[in-house]
Amino acid sequence: MLLSHFLVCAASEMARAPGRTVTFCSPAGESWASRLNSFLPQGRKVRFVSSTPHRLRKRLAAPNLRSESDSDLSPSHSEDEEDDDEEEREEKEDKVAAAALYRTPAKKPKKGLEPSLVEEYFTAHASSKVTTSDRTLQKLQTPKLDQETLARLLDGKPSSYADEINQLNKEHEKFFSKWMLQLQLGFNVLLYGLGSKKPLLERFRTSRLLGVTHLVVNGFFPSITLKSILNSITVEVLEHQGSFRSPVEQMDFIMKSLRQDPSLQVYLVIHNIDGPMLRSEKTQQALGQLASLTNVHVLASIDHINAPLVWDQAKLSLFNWLWYETTTYLPYAEETSYENSLLVQQSGALALSSLTHVLRSLTPNARGIFRLLAEFQLESRDNPSYSGLSFQEFYQRCREAFLVNSDVTLRTQLTEFRDHKLIRTKKGADSVEYLLIPVDPATLTDFLEKEDAQ
Repeated sequence: MLLSHFLVCAASEMARAPGRTVTFCSPAGESWASRLNSFLPQGRKVRFVSSTPHRLRKRLAAPNLRSESDSDLSPSHSEDEEDDDEEEREEKEDKVAAAALYRTPAKKPKKGLEPSLVEEYFTAHASSKVTTSDRTLQKLQTPKLDQETLARLLDGKPSSYADEINQLNKEHEKFFSKWMLQLQLGFNVLLYGLGSKKPLLERFRTSRLLGVTHLVVNGFFPSITLKSILNSITVEVLEHQGSFRSPVEQMDFIMKSLRQDPSLQVYLVIHNIDGPMLRSEKTQQALGQLASLTNVHVLASIDHINAPLVWDQAKLSLFNWLWYETTTYLPYAEETSYENSLLVQQSGALALSSLTHVLRSLTPNARGIFRLLAEFQLESRDNPSYSGLSFQEFYQRCREAFLVNSDVTLRTQLTEFRDHKLIRTKKGADSVEYLLIPVDPATLTDFLEKEDAQ
């Protein structure tokens, strides 16, 4: 009973003075704690310390209780001030922590992203002006070389690997029998690789195709067209002398004639089937239809790195190619002879051959129109200010010669000339369209003399 009484008294004192060490005294001056410790085993002491949280102790501490500080149950005044200072410091720390916890962070102004070192490098170089040399080939005072002079100079400098190149090409010739067999089985052979394949195909033609019907197509020729190819097949292979209203009608006639005569075996040797004049979808579609026939066999070569992009899946199924890598390391001498160069001057014989080949595939009226323009240009060659024949004047001359019946017909024919690069049109200062043949007078004179002889 005595122990329970001590506990009740201790609890009441702790409730009245929270946060402090409580000492219980008896009426005789003996503390309650000393009397309680007398009942405990030796070595164990009782010290009552409040474990109530600071906020709860502050709420429980009433103002009227603090007036009892003078009683012998309250601590000294200095202890109260220290406790108050500690409470205020803890309260300030709690307010700061709560403010940091619940306060929404203010938005900081966005700063521009600093450019990286790579961006700074390109920015600095883009702002600076790049100067290049003006020493170009056009400013050379030396005249251009002709084809004969260039060929003679190149022949005087043989290749250092001539023997190895010849041995490599002899290895390719071992496939001639295999190619011939695959062509007869319904496949078509396509050659690719670095170097000109024209000599290799020419040796195949002379060794395997001399006794059969074959046709050679130079795809690198600047004036080659689908119409000229179809005319060669119609005239030289089928021996048909009639005319056709359109290439579609001519194509249908060729397909029908070859299907009706399966015994007629035709071999097409196409150099540079990816040439600039043969890359159009219409031309490749027509060649693919010819290659799909059982009695037409195609042996072709490509040189452009993106040549396979010319064919889609439908065209590839028509050609039915077998691809052969035939690197020859031979120069593209003939393939590049028709290209404009700053060092080489086109010979008159080459331009004359080009004119003759193209005009041979045109109608008589078309040849007459071109002849009329050539004659007028030769008549005006002594005029230094001659810039061409105007379209209206040319139309009147063609109409008087009964070559055309309307300006639409003439423009259609001029479009074909322009596609073959036979004429060039330009507008003068008065916005009038002028026509000009881009051939020197000497070559044009030789062409007219050859036409008169025929």
